Amino acid sequence: MMGDKYHVRLIEDKPSSGMWHCGPNAAWVEVTHLPTMISARAFDQSHHHARQAAMACCEMMVEQSRLLKCQFPERIERPIPPAGKDKNDG
Repeated sequence: MMGDKYHVRLIEDKPSSGMWHCGPNAAWVEVTHLPTMISARAFDQSHHHARQAAMACCEMMVEQSRLLKCQFPERIERPIPPAGKDKNDG
């Protein structure tokens, strides 16, 4: 079912540099349905559980969508500003 339709991205919950602890880190797993760019992100200590949860949410949203493909996916490629930050703030 994954095939070419879904992109899965894993981001571990650890510092971008420097020492951290041994063992597995919790992670965010983001699943994106490429034709529509619908995506879901889950966070868990278990990468497998996070992937399952994100995939289930993404599949549900795709099923409920009445559109099969988005026209301008580049419009959502820009990062979302942090909460509390206005897009006009410097």
